Amino acid sequence: MESIVGKILCDRYRIIRELSQDDFSTVFDAEDLATPNQLQCKIEKLQPSYDSEVLGKKSWQRVSQAFIHQGNIFQSISQHPQIPRLLAFFECDRHFYLVREFIKGQTLAQKLEYSPIEEGAAINWLQDILGILDFIHQAGITHLNIQPSSLIEQYDGKKFLTNFSSVRDTVLFDKSTAKNLPNTNFMPPEQTEGITDFSTDIYALGKTIIYALNSNNINIFDSNLPANEPSLIPDNIKTELADILKKMVDENPAKRYQSAAEVLNVLDFSKQVVTLPPPMFANFQQPVERVNSNKRQGTILGRNAIQGKSRSKQKMIWLLLALPFIVASIIIFIGINKYTYDDFKTYANINYQFVIKYPQTWKKRDLDDPITGDIVVFSSPSKTNSDLFGEQVYLTVEYLVSKDTTVEQYTQNVVDRIKQVGGSNIKITQDRSIDRLPTTIITYDRPSESFLEKEIYSDRQSRSLGNTTIKQMEAFAIKDDRVYIAIYTAEEAQFDRALDTINKMIRSWEIE
Repeated sequence: MESIVGKILCDRYRIIRELSQDDFSTVFDAEDLATPNQLQCKIEKLQPSYDSEVLGKKSWQRVSQAFIHQGNIFQSISQHPQIPRLLAFFECDRHFYLVREFIKGQTLAQKLEYSPIEEGAAINWLQDILGILDFIHQAGITHLNIQPSSLIEQYDGKKFLTNFSSVRDTVLFDKSTAKNLPNTNFMPPEQTEGITDFSTDIYALGKTIIYALNSNNINIFDSNLPANEPSLIPDNIKTELADILKKMVDENPAKRYQSAAEVLNVLDFSKQVVTLPPPMFANFQQPVERVNSNKRQGTILGRNAIQGKSRSKQKMIWLLLALPFIVASIIIFIGINKYTYDDFKTYANINYQFVIKYPQTWKKRDLDDPITGDIVVFSSPSKTNSDLFGEQVYLTVEYLVSKDTTVEQYTQNVVDRIKQVGGSNIKITQDRSIDRLPTTIITYDRPSESFLEKEIYSDRQSRSLGNTTIKQMEAFAIKDDRVYIAIYTAEEAQFDRALDTINKMIRSWEIE
């Protein structure tokens, strides 16, 4: 078959390169010449064989009408922010084409090439994709092609559902040939017979997550084992999550969850609860002895004194036994409240293989400067009209000249640089903030003039900062031949107001 790489379709879409191919379609990387910046997009060329059983007796007109009908429906639901937009669909030279928004990120299948996902990530994937399924199911659409390669995560943590089969199926299949879909590993048994409903998608998502949790288990695709077989679900996850997954992949469609909303309702089990030990002295009763005569009084007082000492010993033993539990509970409670990330997004960078969390209300701007090593900057929202300089966090990765460079040597280099630009009030501390690596944290003041020379201030600044003093904190850690650096910058008077947030961001930084 003649390649279309380099050609321009409909006087608009230039084909750059081929991305993938199967028996029914080819996907290309392309650019839209009609947009100012020649927007990158993906084009899928559907290539049915009109003389084969794939189309049967369907006429060209009937196929074309069905394609247009399904294209309009999908174009409508692709307005969802987590579904790649269908930008256009058309027929050219008796082939059908779908033009989709290009999503930069990694598929779940690509992520699993390195390692299985953990329980927390599994819950995040479930919540995001179930939310999308709830939306499309309410529109009367089923996906019918959920598998790891159909789920994409952008570098900022935003997840997408792709590779809908509905538009393809109008051209490529009828129900009797649905079993010819490229990947049947994630399908429920009834789908291979052309029987589908909303629980079909729920099954496929459950099977996908089970595979992702335990992708090194080759028995996951054993046709002799039901998908909800306990041996296929890792035993290191919460019982609640295991039970949800088992019900999602029940081979009997009637026993599965019947809607995505139903699954979402039972997923809210992961909130951490601190259980304190039972009251130590709730059932403790002091013995009571009645004094009948003056003669026995001295004996009783002596005995009570002894019993009093005994009770004090018992209380002390109870207290010592319970103290570790109380301390641990307090630490856990403080940790949970200090380092919860409910209002944070995740930024992931596959080039430098790290992830970090940042507040949902903050702006993110990719830099990717190969000269300075600056990768991304996170900026806080403006608090007041007089807030000229917002808090910012820059992430930078530098390569070491020598792999033998120590943290102490690098720290001294940073201090020398700070002094060169007029930095003062330099304070240095050591901990393990960045991915539990030995981390140096340096805080210092610097005049605004020296800062403005670097032109890395926020977009909302349109006038000089004058004599404002800028305060910065640099946290950095060395791993292999790289230095991972987080630089927090704010006005001196406002520096402390976001410090807890900045520390949470730095402590969330994970490096592969």
